[in-house]
Amino acid sequence: MREYELTYIVKPDLDAAALAATIEKVNGFIAAENGSIVKTDMWGMRKLGYEIRRYREGHYIHNVIKLPEAAPARLENRIKLTEDVIRHMLVIAEPLKTPRNAPPPAPAPAPENAEPAA
Repeated sequence: MREYELTYIVKPDLDAAALAATIEKVNGFIAAENGSIVKTDMWGMRKLGYEIRRYREGHYIHNVIKLPEAAPARLENRIKLTEDVIRHMLVIAEPLKTPRNAPPPAPAPAPENAEPAA
């Protein structure tokens, strides 16, 4: 199983119940591909960078998921056919790397002795 990040935008004109149903539908697609959801972040309503299908805003949802190797293509096809999702992006999650120029970690402070030095 490989870890992926899935971010998708849902139509802004959906009420809370329809939004929850769309999120559950996408979560069901992930479960149908034998995947698991590690973390879900609801970023809320945000303005789009450009107009998509005549929408200027959308509900942003970000998931960190685990999927088998062959599942991402099938998952993307199912999401594309979902009318309430206006845009999505699925990428491989890469671990954060420390910069090469980063200073080394500070040494741990020396323990204080109970006896003063003479």
